[in-house]
Amino acid sequence: MISLPIWATALISFGVKLVTQWLANLRAEQALRDLGAKTQATESTTAAEGQEARARAAAEAAADGPDDPRDLLPETKA
Repeated sequence: MISLPIWATALISFGVKLVTQWLANLRAEQALRDLGAKTQATESTTAAEGQEARARAAAEAAADGPDDPRDLLPETKA
């Protein structure tokens, strides 16, 4: 069995902990990026669905009612 001095064992242990922490940080950063992307996608989808619903409601209202004569008059310059 190979016996290492205490300082070598401590140095190796420190190196392993350093690499392990670095890898954990990389995984955490990736998880946060994924969460941010999913959150943005959800918010964008919700906003787009709201805009689409308002546009459909406006189209239905425009199709149902008669035209307002004020909208049909040509513009006059003052």
